[in-house]
Amino acid sequence: MESTILSNDLEKNITLISSNAPANFNFKTRELILKDNIKCIIIYIEGLSKKEDIESCIISPLLSKIDCDINALLSPASYIGKRYITINDIELSSDVNVISKNLKKGKSIILIEHDNTAIICNTSQSNFKKFAESKIEENIRGEKSAFVNNLHINVSLIQEKLKNNNLKIELYTFGEENNCEASLIYLENTIDPDVLNKIKSKLQTVKTSYVPDTGYLMQFIEKRPLSIFPQSKLTEKPDKVVSDIIQGKAAIFVNGCAYAIVLPVVFVEFFQAFEDYSNRLILANFDRFIRFLALLIILTASPIYLVLIKYYASLIPLNLIKIIIISRKNIPLPPFLEILSMELLIEFLREGGLRLPSTIGQTLSIIGGIIIGDAAIKSGIVSPTTLVVTALTVISTFLIPNYEMSLSIRLLRFYILILAQFFGFFGIFIGLFSIFAHLINLDSFGIPYFSPFAPMRFKDLKDSTVRYSLKDTNRIPISFIRRKIKNKKNE
Repeated sequence: MESTILSNDLEKNITLISSNAPANFNFKTRELILKDNIKCIIIYIEGLSKKEDIESCIISPLLSKIDCDINALLSPASYIGKRYITINDIELSSDVNVISKNLKKGKSIILIEHDNTAIICNTSQSNFKKFAESKIEENIRGEKSAFVNNLHINVSLIQEKLKNNNLKIELYTFGEENNCEASLIYLENTIDPDVLNKIKSKLQTVKTSYVPDTGYLMQFIEKRPLSIFPQSKLTEKPDKVVSDIIQGKAAIFVNGCAYAIVLPVVFVEFFQAFEDYSNRLILANFDRFIRFLALLIILTASPIYLVLIKYYASLIPLNLIKIIIISRKNIPLPPFLEILSMELLIEFLREGGLRLPSTIGQTLSIIGGIIIGDAAIKSGIVSPTTLVVTALTVISTFLIPNYEMSLSIRLLRFYILILAQFFGFFGIFIGLFSIFAHLINLDSFGIPYFSPFAPMRFKDLKDSTVRYSLKDTNRIPISFIRRKIKNKKNE
């Protein structure tokens, strides 16, 4: 990279530095008038730099302790840095690239009038000391930190991990009553301009009196808020947000909420875990296979069991049908109500466990399920085979990495179960076909929701239901760079 050198013009130097660093809302400048009316500018990035050090070790000495004639100094920056700046780690540089690189690390830059040298002061602070523990998204590998309720800390967490000149952070205010701050973060050279314009236009049309969190805001900007499938992704993990931003997506933070919105999204990524890319190829693909198998079990296990024992008992092997007949002896409920009651009971326990303190909630979910299941079998209300099928379905829901998608799939199993009750296997096919039709017809801010399968993007199949080696996968999925594809076709 060709280096640019500072000049003796203070205003020009500020322009040079700001053009080589992401000049977002937290890019701060502080002007000082030193002895003999010499101008001085301090540049830093709020959130990455420690304000206490800037005030005590830079501003205070510059304003109160300088007693020499600055105009008479051959190199004011060198002399002031050595004599008055009390920070233990300083560096002198005239290279704009070096200055910009250090600025993105949280260091403060001091520019003095009529001097072409900048003082670089190490005022950086780590915001990972302020992180919260992850409560929902557990990673086997990777960092354990999660976002907090402070917007500026969350933004600085992203900036610490993604030191890029193209990183843009735009500030918004929502809610006529609470004036809640929110920020939109993206890589300017990576995100598709059409997608970015759609996101911005949606954010600008949000009119409401109160915005408490990201989930509330998302319902105002989604194209189809009544769809059962999430058209954005909520996450509490900084590393996931950084990974998605690099892939050409945007993230939205709302002050007071410890979750980020990632958009646009596609269906298949809700079944991909962050550690898939850290594990070896065969292990990662095995984990993905298990998740998609769990999806199939959730949607079809109970309906197929219902259809077989109600309409097609002759298809069940003889030894197995004998066990089912014995287990269902003297059961008062028909198969449909038996399965439905157990499915609802599990949902009651799960929802109840979420509303209680974590220790008590886990005890309720585990002990409550064991006790009630055992009592239901002994009392003759539910058969053991029905309980096994229901338990298999419930366990499978835990394999879906994303909580919102897990909720959607859990609800869809009731939809297919009802269709199976009235139409048999044909009802299961109707349910699955209608789900696929809806997925194909859905989009997330202009990106086809069922991509890369519909429309087919062969290059993106390398990181879909299976994962190829990392060197063969696209850093930016083809699905998220539609304009670049159009331009190439036009050329």
